[in-house]
Amino acid sequence: MTQITIREAVIMARREFLPIKGVVGVSSIGNTIIVYVETPETASLLPRTYYGYRVEVRVTGPIVTLP
Repeated sequence: MTQITIREAVIMARREFLPIKGVVGVSSIGNTIIVYVETPETASLLPRTYYGYRVEVRVTGPIVTLP
């Protein structure tokens, strides 16, 4: 089985994680997928790894766009 790239994993993670209430963003740093959530409770819904890449959860609180 061929390993997918971190870029592909992030795209797939966005599709899967962003619909979860409380997930506000997904990005990557190096070979780690970063998932931004509003509360620590949301973090418990996410896996520790995704397609072989480490998942790091960061609690940001709500993110609001500025006018």
